[in-house]
Amino acid sequence: MAGKRDYNDPRNLLIFNVIEAIEKIDPDYVLIENVPQLLNMKVNLDNEHLTVEELIYRKFSHKYNINSNKIINAEEYGVPQNRKRAMILMSKNSKWEFPKKDKVKVTVEEAIGELPTVEAIIKEKEYNKFFKDNKQKIEECLKVHKWHFPKEHTWRHVEIMMHTPTGKSAFENDIYFPKKENGEKVRGYNTTYKRMQWDRPAPTITMANGSISSQCNVHPGRKRKDGTYTDARALTIYEIMRLFTIPDDWNIPDWANDNFIRQVIGEGVPPLLIKKVVINRGD
Repeated sequence: MAGKRDYNDPRNLLIFNVIEAIEKIDPDYVLIENVPQLLNMKVNLDNEHLTVEELIYRKFSHKYNINSNKIINAEEYGVPQNRKRAMILMSKNSKWEFPKKDKVKVTVEEAIGELPTVEAIIKEKEYNKFFKDNKQKIEECLKVHKWHFPKEHTWRHVEIMMHTPTGKSAFENDIYFPKKENGEKVRGYNTTYKRMQWDRPAPTITMANGSISSQCNVHPGRKRKDGTYTDARALTIYEIMRLFTIPDDWNIPDWANDNFIRQVIGEGVPPLLIKKVVINRGD
């Protein structure tokens, strides 16, 4: 869903590449997935405006059983993340059904709760005194997984999140709320500068998952005796992998930097969700 929804915008015509691939490869099964808006998007075919769903039926209903108009949420299939996707299933054999939903949802606590706590790396060196033993903790985290290390954040972001409870936004704080460098209060929504909750699946993890100021990216944290909260940071890459059901042995190339990996994951689809859909083919 790109640009101004111009029917001729090449970014809105990628579905035709999908159609071309299906025609050339002629597979027995096809799974098309994208953001939920995919099912409502319209494209131009021979001066006729069709939805993607109508286009797929027009092209392939003579050859495939098509199961479409389905918005599927990953959290209902064992993935500890609220992530809605549109899917169209196509099969040359019997109709390919969507899997049954799980009765119980996996929480953030179950996915990452046992991982060692670690604080952010603070950009301004003079504030590192607040986390004197953090270097040692980072070394402990790296023993758990090579990608379980914290992001670097500015102190003003770390400080407000230290005073923000689990599941809450720093915008709800009376004193420690989001400020600009000059001290002026930042305008924004309570979905930003926000900690996740332990007792439910994570919110949708976006490409901006390394930013405290973006959509609900901050670790849930645990309350200290002094009333502040631990883990005032965005999730580590390893924690995000866990919430995406990406295997621990995913071979991330060494040349990939932190931001690139986060963007790739943020654009992805949870492997467990795809697995459950695929094994439900019934062949």
